[in-house]
Amino acid sequence: MSQPLSLLKVLNPQAGWYRGDFHAHTNYSDGVHTPAQLVEVAIAEGLDFFAVTDHNTIDSFSKFGDDPTTLIIPGLEVTLKEGHFNVFGMEGRLDWMEHICTGQDTPELTGIYGTTTALMKRGSSQGLLNSINHPLMPWEPPLEWRDRATDLRYLDCLEIWNDPSWPENDHANPKAVALWTDWLNAGYRITAIGGSDYHQPAPEPGQDKPPERLGLPSTYVYAEQLSGAAILEGLRRRRAYVSVGARVTFQAQADGTTYEIGADLGELSGAIDFKATVTDCPSSGRAQIVRNGQVVSETPIEGGQAVLRWRNDADPARSDWCRLDVFGEEGQMMAITNPIYVGPRRRPVSHSYGDFASAPSGKQS
Repeated sequence: MSQPLSLLKVLNPQAGWYRGDFHAHTNYSDGVHTPAQLVEVAIAEGLDFFAVTDHNTIDSFSKFGDDPTTLIIPGLEVTLKEGHFNVFGMEGRLDWMEHICTGQDTPELTGIYGTTTALMKRGSSQGLLNSINHPLMPWEPPLEWRDRATDLRYLDCLEIWNDPSWPENDHANPKAVALWTDWLNAGYRITAIGGSDYHQPAPEPGQDKPPERLGLPSTYVYAEQLSGAAILEGLRRRRAYVSVGARVTFQAQADGTTYEIGADLGELSGAIDFKATVTDCPSSGRAQIVRNGQVVSETPIEGGQAVLRWRNDADPARSDWCRLDVFGEEGQMMAITNPIYVGPRRRPVSHSYGDFASAPSGKQS
């Protein structure tokens, strides 16, 4: 008999980088696979974990088999006319879900949870993680995030990289990265993740696009063990990068200490040595170290590999963030890390989504 999804179940006690997908659907919403079939797809793709994120329902939670190799993280895609956001970490039905899990495609927000901010604030108070999905993807009905009043202080993650099989995402994903970059420069430390938004393996009749693949893109998370709780803690610590094949490392060394992706070095002065590696990249291209939104070092990727070094002279009064971006030969994204932070923490002044993103199609939500 299938057991409810548990965050505490440990599939591997070893610390390391685990590969997964934070956006997938079953036939309990608009996917085609049963929960057990989705697990089989994850196994075939070689994933360590995936998050099940059906639209406005958690009915699939008790329907997964007890597979000993693939971790399933409980999640929910809150699907509204204002946009879609994933919530990760619930193990059962919670109070606010009576306003969301109503059987409607896009329920109206009313009562004490009458805004997206109220919903996110409540989820945060329950220890859950909130992540806006495909924030700038044009579609009809709307898929982009349309609530300009959403308070970013209750947002933990941003899906900067959604299903690359959709042609619209050729433009929407880079725009999402640019939006996230603006948030980083403003002082937010929201974790960037990817999501395949997997529904079905083959396009529907009339769709001119490649097949969807679970795990494309993949999000790699460094966790102390392979469990739901540890993977989500890795997201909280920003120990993650997103990729469509390339494996990367990104480290900073200062005063004899090595720091990894997501680390906060604090207020330092003197030299900080950054090193990045790229392996198994399926395309030639370039690797870049980016500081505060500007490229400060770049090297070509040859034979699927690259090594990149850069020295930063830290100023204890300056707030810096540095990340690794990897691009293919045609300029397409191949991998991107969350930053390493240096210096005093910048405190955001603007808190609303609309302070950073233009209203989609000129419309107000």
